[in-house]
Amino acid sequence: MKLKTIAVGFLVCASAILADTPGRHPAYLHARSDLWRATQIMQTPDERNVRRDLGRALRETREAIGEIDRAAYIDRKFLEDRPPVDTNLRGKPKFRAIAQLLWSAKKDIAQEEDNPGARGRRNRAIQDIDHGLELVRKAAFDDHIDDEFRGRW
Repeated sequence: MKLKTIAVGFLVCASAILADTPGRHPAYLHARSDLWRATQIMQTPDERNVRRDLGRALRETREAIGEIDRAAYIDRKFLEDRPPVDTNLRGKPKFRAIAQLLWSAKKDIAQEEDNPGARGRRNRAIQDIDHGLELVRKAAFDDHIDDEFRGRW
């Protein structure tokens, strides 16, 4: 009986040591889920000038997803894993929801990266996210101006 207990304890410890660091869903896979959700929200209909800005933000966000995909390949992570979106979006206005998803993704991938091959990809993804955030801010401003002056022209 003691031998079985020791064997089970050894197996539990061994599995913990051999566990995938930082876990089954590394931070950049969580970021990928958030970015994917942001792209879905960005594709909703809006005024022409807002769509233009969001279209550019959408391209930047897709670029960030591509960089994360390449980093995941370098780290040999499975992209089929789809962790849940990190952010609760219930009741949030469109632009706030998009910005919150982008910030959450940036926070996830800004963590320390152990794999030197993936660092460059991570840094490019952060740049893409930052540029996407700028474009979302511009789209939100344009939308506000459109709403404010609708019918006054």
